[in-house]
Amino acid sequence: MRPLVLEAPTKQLSKHLKTYQPANFDEFVGNISLLMPLFDTMKNVVFFVKDDQACYRLVSKTLIKRSGLKNKKALIGLTTEQVFLKSQGKDYLNQDLRVLREGREIVDKLELHSYASGQLGWCITQKIPVYDVENHIVAMVGISVDIDEDNERILRKHARLASVDQYVRDNLDQKINIGQLAKLANLSQSQLERTFKAVLNMSPIQFVQKMRLEHAIRLLANHKLTVTQVSLNCGYGDHSAFSRQFKQFTGMSPVNFRKVHFKEP
Repeated sequence: MRPLVLEAPTKQLSKHLKTYQPANFDEFVGNISLLMPLFDTMKNVVFFVKDDQACYRLVSKTLIKRSGLKNKKALIGLTTEQVFLKSQGKDYLNQDLRVLREGREIVDKLELHSYASGQLGWCITQKIPVYDVENHIVAMVGISVDIDEDNERILRKHARLASVDQYVRDNLDQKINIGQLAKLANLSQSQLERTFKAVLNMSPIQFVQKMRLEHAIRLLANHKLTVTQVSLNCGYGDHSAFSRQFKQFTGMSPVNFRKVHFKEP
């Protein structure tokens, strides 16, 4: 099942949840629980509801599998700090608390998740606060839709985007201008944006960011390269800017990511 198929339904659900105001948290959970059998069939979707303390209260089967836990009951009551790798889990918890305490929405956020099961996966995440009838935040709903990893297969069917893809791959160590990509595809920037969203479920900027981070991860596996050398090979003239963006996507600094995923022989 491709993420593209789910993009419209998940955005419609988010739209409806923004206007739905339950009497209390229990009423909300009771109503949303009716949808869980549907979400459990979607292997490329993580769906969850958290209470005002950022603890999981409803979760789809996909999250159970990726967390490495046995069943839903084992996950209920936990925060992301207890489910994800420590540094990443703490960042996600802080993100959750901003949604719950400040009402900030997370919209179309590109993330690379590192699950306790050891699985890595790119996704587009949405998180929205849920208000009761008295306009108090009582819960948070989150949906993370996987990005299809087989981009090459998809892009082969779209000649204009295939040329953009190849250009990005060949120039990861250079600054890449979205205007250049639009010109290469013989499209306006707005047309390029719409086409990327329709075909790959991400924006051109997110695509470039994803390609850079994937390249960085491959390079980090080589312990002979310093983090500074990795950053330069990924088009970052500023090492600190590279580290900030890497942490933004993975929840870990490049140094910590290397320690966790690429132990020295």
